[in-house]
Amino acid sequence: MPVIACALIPRHALTSALGNRRELIGKPLALAPEPGGPQVIGEVSGAAETFGIRPGMRLAEALGRCPGLVLVPPDPVRAEAGWERLLRRLEQLGAAVEPGRPGEAFFAVEPLRPLYGRPEAALTRIRRALESPIRIGAGPTRLCAFAAAKRMRARRPPLIVDERAGRRLLAGLPVAMLGDGLA
Repeated sequence: MPVIACALIPRHALTSALGNRRELIGKPLALAPEPGGPQVIGEVSGAAETFGIRPGMRLAEALGRCPGLVLVPPDPVRAEAGWERLLRRLEQLGAAVEPGRPGEAFFAVEPLRPLYGRPEAALTRIRRALESPIRIGAGPTRLCAFAAAKRMRARRPPLIVDERAGRRLLAGLPVAMLGDGLA
């Protein structure tokens, strides 16, 4: 059975926009709308999620739910540069990367076995080498790998699901997440 891995950096655009102000991540934050664009917020912090704020929400509604919401101007150049560095690092480690959106990448695990051994060892080695709060999950398909990575926490061992466990994992997901994993 082929094993596909997903490397996922949650809130990549938001943390990139924060730059050296990472101490703010515990506060209710959201990426501000792009100037001249639709008045919807981008990625949000966990603290903002507790107020029911979600990416894509209209700015007025988000501020109504959380008047103390801090809007962070997006920095797409910094986010893209950081993501490119991470993709290059993955490739240096031997992964044939298929990038998704910034903050998510997919690669086959089998070609890494000669370098690192068992899939668990390979993914653990890659996560440590990336030196970033990255989540790694793996499964028989991209969607299973994405769902496994979404479930993981950054400093935990990678989650590898087989086909049967993958079906159970996918069965419990909200339909909205299915669109996320297919982009």
